[in-house]
Amino acid sequence: MLHSLDRQKIILDNLKNGSVTSINHLIKSTNFNQSTIRRDIKVLENHKKVIVVRGGIIPVKNIEIDPINIENLNEKQNIAQQAASLINDHENIIINGGTTCSLIPDYIDNKNIKVLTNSFSVATKLINQNIKDVIIPGGKIYEHNSLILSPFNFDTIKHFHASKLFLSCRSLSELGLLEDDENLVKFVTGLISISDEIILLVDNSKFYKQDGSFIICPLSSIDTIITEKLDEKVNQLKNNFKAILTTN
Repeated sequence: MLHSLDRQKIILDNLKNGSVTSINHLIKSTNFNQSTIRRDIKVLENHKKVIVVRGGIIPVKNIEIDPINIENLNEKQNIAQQAASLINDHENIIINGGTTCSLIPDYIDNKNIKVLTNSFSVATKLINQNIKDVIIPGGKIYEHNSLILSPFNFDTIKHFHASKLFLSCRSLSELGLLEDDENLVKFVTGLISISDEIILLVDNSKFYKQDGSFIICPLSSIDTIITEKLDEKVNQLKNNFKAILTTN
């Protein structure tokens, strides 16, 4: 009879890279019974070697964005810190993917919150920060930006309700928030529909960049924007949203 550590190693070896692995797949590939696999997965989860999501398991591995390679890192860290300060105990929040949003968990300390995220990097950081209630949808992991995406995955979390949604974008113009991935736009649009307050994190370099083929939402959908500065031209974009400047 295999030792539990040997079983857990076999389970880890049979997890699919880049996607969620189902319990049924593990049963077929390991020949372990369901109760044994579920028990070992719970141990692996407690040791932060896997993340259990709806539909299966994802191995925890280092696919986080290297901070050294983040453009305008200092500005984005200041924005993320300001965003984290808006999070209150016992809130249900959503943290969307993106380099700036991926920094928010670095500034969350000992909060009793529930977090939905489509960023594997954010989920891993939150778990390492001992945030117990982390929800991620199923789908494929895009390792270049640490996102979990599927054209069908919004159905799995459409009944979630968030007091705040923190999101970023590829660029911002009078057209609204722009991105370059259609599946990401569809998913974020769904997140907006289940959130009370939409908080945009964006560094000044993204204003009027016109980078992105798809509109996430118009500016009128944004409640709060956090950035380091608003020059005269950018200030004209202000609609009815509140601006929080990190340089104040």
